[in-house]
Amino acid sequence: MRKISILVFALALVFLFGACVPKQPDAAPTPAITDQTDPESPTGDATEQPARPTRDTLNLCVQTPLITTDGQGTNNLQAKYVLTQMYEGLYYFNEAKGELEPRVAESYTVSEDGKVYTFKLRDDVYFHNGDQVKASDVAFSFNRALTKPDIASFASNIVEAKAVDDTTVDVYLQTPYAPFLVNLCHIFILSEREVTEQGEAFGTQISTAGCGPYMMTALDNDVKWTLEAFPKYYRGEASIKYINYIPIADAAATIIAFEAGEIDWIIADTTSFQTFAADSKYNTEAMLANHCNWLAINPDANDALENDNVRKAIAYAIDKEALNYAAFDGLAGIADYLENPDYNIGAPRSSVKYNYDPEKAKQLLADAGYANGVDIGTLMYASSGYWPKLAQVIQANLADVGIKCELEAGELASQLVQARAQDFDIYVCGASSYGDYDNIRRRFYSTLEGSYFVKYKGQKFDWQRMDQLMDESCAATDIETRLALTEELNDMLMETATYIPLNHKVQPYVWNAELNVVNQPNYYCVYDWSWN
Repeated sequence: MRKISILVFALALVFLFGACVPKQPDAAPTPAITDQTDPESPTGDATEQPARPTRDTLNLCVQTPLITTDGQGTNNLQAKYVLTQMYEGLYYFNEAKGELEPRVAESYTVSEDGKVYTFKLRDDVYFHNGDQVKASDVAFSFNRALTKPDIASFASNIVEAKAVDDTTVDVYLQTPYAPFLVNLCHIFILSEREVTEQGEAFGTQISTAGCGPYMMTALDNDVKWTLEAFPKYYRGEASIKYINYIPIADAAATIIAFEAGEIDWIIADTTSFQTFAADSKYNTEAMLANHCNWLAINPDANDALENDNVRKAIAYAIDKEALNYAAFDGLAGIADYLENPDYNIGAPRSSVKYNYDPEKAKQLLADAGYANGVDIGTLMYASSGYWPKLAQVIQANLADVGIKCELEAGELASQLVQARAQDFDIYVCGASSYGDYDNIRRRFYSTLEGSYFVKYKGQKFDWQRMDQLMDESCAATDIETRLALTEELNDMLMETATYIPLNHKVQPYVWNAELNVVNQPNYYCVYDWSWN
């Protein structure tokens, strides 16, 4: 299928108004793939041996039970691994290639003022319940997204959506909005009839309200759930017919299940990854996630952290390479900025950054009046995964320049609630992005209180200018103008020394050597996979 390059798209934004993406040709159905191992011929004729039955099932695991079957009900990474197979939007953003690909929509046009997008829909898309996807379903889905807290940020600039006819829908925006096309990839299209009929029960049971390549056929939420290839999928039925998901919370148990052949593809820890990479039974790929780990510093926590020089001293004291080797065996990427410009449109490649410089950190402490050192309170971190390793190295780095902090481990979900209430001193955490610099809005924008960890609104920071730069950058109609605005915004955010980028974590993918896989930085699509 022809794909629309995001790079071309970005460079052509100046011509966007009134532009139209041409209709994409239909993809041919994926042929079944047959295993060629020769069993003993039942007829005794060595020249006519039947092929072994096709392998048609894929076994996968996630870390938690499925919290909802509502395609708009969560932005949780583990749940979206599953929901991405069941649901689709008007377009799909291919993170690995940086491309926007048509899905339910085949083309769009934009009004001269940049505030109305008109989408032409394919006429061969069906929901798993058998209903044809119509513009009324699309309008319903966009309007519903405005009311769903977990995905409302993707729809924040939308006023409303209206069906013009069965295959045409208009989406009205508050202002021209450059990230709109990437954002709408995260607004899945739902069957209005099914959602309405099920009411509050929707999302708690098997859903057939999606139009993606796989439909759910079994759900035992704490034990196992099964997806089956949708025969009427408009791009052709998937090569792999069944996907079985099971929840496995423990990383060691995941490795054991994989080695036993019970799971076919995993995200391993980096130590196990090195072992698997040396074994021909497995295929491996270390891919940087569209994700950034960072150290949040609360300037309202105490007198020391309120001091700009103390926060900057913390930033210069951190050895990001040491963090990389301690937590990721050197496989992660060093993060200079909160949004990776290789994955996110509009993210600047040059800005204020903090390189490891312990002598500069000591000088900044002296300038702040703490030449003999300072206690900044508690470093909070999640007790699972790689977080303890990051926390221990950060604590040691800070101690080397005279900054003392205690460590406090805890459960991630409760810590996030605590952090969003700005109830912490310093906190090592991280977040995924989704393809556009607009994602950084969640870190600071004044009207998104309850989302960010650091409060900028007040007398200390020029939050009005930061809000203004965010709005102006998203309304920019050409990429150069937008980058100039995002660079200024990034400089302001980095100068606050409240979010210190650490690294872009690695995804150590490992899978059965008989499985053909197309990996993505965050969300995989099994439709693109097949068995040998």
